[in-house]
Amino acid sequence: MNMMMSDENHRDIYISTVAMPPFMYCPSCQDMAIAHPGDPNAKCLQHGFMLHMKYQVVYPFPTFQPAFQLKKDQVVLLNTSYSLVACAVSVHTSDDSNFCQILYDRSRQTRAPVVEVNHTSLISHCPEGLEKGLEKDNCSCQSETPLTLAVPPQDIDTHISPAVAMAKEFVADIFRRAKEARGSAPVEESAAAGGTELKCLLDSGALRQDTLGSWDLRKTLESCLHGSVAHSSTSSTGTSSVSDIGSSPKESFIANFELESLPAEPGYVNYTKLRYVLEPNDSEAEDEYEDDKISLPFVVTDLLGRNLKLLKEKAVCEGQYLTVEQLALDFEYVINEVIRNDASWSKQFCSFSDYDIVILEVCPETNQVIINIGLLLLAFPSPDEEGQLRPKTYHTSLKVAWDLNTGIFVTVSVGDLTEVKGQTSGSVWSSYRKSCVDMVMKWLVPESSGRYVNRMTNEALHKGCSLKFLADNEHYTWIVL
Repeated sequence: MNMMMSDENHRDIYISTVAMPPFMYCPSCQDMAIAHPGDPNAKCLQHGFMLHMKYQVVYPFPTFQPAFQLKKDQVVLLNTSYSLVACAVSVHTSDDSNFCQILYDRSRQTRAPVVEVNHTSLISHCPEGLEKGLEKDNCSCQSETPLTLAVPPQDIDTHISPAVAMAKEFVADIFRRAKEARGSAPVEESAAAGGTELKCLLDSGALRQDTLGSWDLRKTLESCLHGSVAHSSTSSTGTSSVSDIGSSPKESFIANFELESLPAEPGYVNYTKLRYVLEPNDSEAEDEYEDDKISLPFVVTDLLGRNLKLLKEKAVCEGQYLTVEQLALDFEYVINEVIRNDASWSKQFCSFSDYDIVILEVCPETNQVIINIGLLLLAFPSPDEEGQLRPKTYHTSLKVAWDLNTGIFVTVSVGDLTEVKGQTSGSVWSSYRKSCVDMVMKWLVPESSGRYVNRMTNEALHKGCSLKFLADNEHYTWIVL
């Protein structure tokens, strides 16, 4: 890692990640050595890649926290002043069946348990007229095959939540009243009339979708409604409504549940995954592109400085390839969302002028990152204060937990507003970082040597100690400052 001063308010950060050389040649390294005799840098991609990154930070310049930023294997956390970027580097082979995505693996997100619900439990609350009208139709509510539905965890024991049961009773009452109003109308007419009222109910938005949890009752009722209407309209002609539709209501019903059982992807997640392969011939260097302040630009080479070729998303390659993943958390978005949703003083808030981010803890097992966001902001004083209500400068802090598995962040706590009186921004950030250090020391728990990260200065290197001697004997992780 190297830092250079660009100007008074900017610093350029250069970071190089180098593959750990093996103690002895692996089979792939032996093949490379045979192909390039006499070349000491002839290594396979697993043991011979270099990843170079450059980004610019602004005042207040973020602190470098190697104990936290390198705590998770194969991942480095980088504070770019604008975002926190988790960068993961791994090498795989084309026939690797154990490929595991390090960051943002949606398969790890919790999904609603899948249980089988018999059709009798779904039809138990359906009105009598509609039940008879659907006996001749293929509606999913009257199917003899059990449906596989995603049920919320709190409803596993009963299969049907109270909200669903109440909604079904409500709809059943609509059909009963419609039937009583028409007297002894035929079943088909009752079903059609009830369906009309139900359609009006659905269109009016009286049944809100978000009040039913993971059970999409609206889709269920619409499926039943469309089945009953199709039955009443085709009973006179003797044709089946299913032949006019590409898929049966049952199939669409199950498809809806399968789609909705997947957790929704938050709009603020910024994730990229790129693959690189070493071409046999020298590759031309890629054109430089601007830093978008979220994802980091980087260059991937081998030990000889040859650029690796970027693979297209669905391209198939042979042999080894390098995967670079980036998951970014935009600070300004987080600040605005936390203030808007969780701050008790959100109505007093005007704008923030500056912020500083400090990592408080990283849990490699759960992939959780706890960060503290220090804020300088303008806000109106409390309405209880006397005098003219003009915005004042305050300082506060926001604690946020970021999940590297899902990219989702949650608010841990929001601090109170502390008025800044006669303090410079430098003194504010100095006291803020000291408080963060005190907090980390309170949370500190001794760990095994495998979790330590060795930091070495140039002075240690000048004393004649080799990297191999000073490096961690388990993970071989070191930083040269």
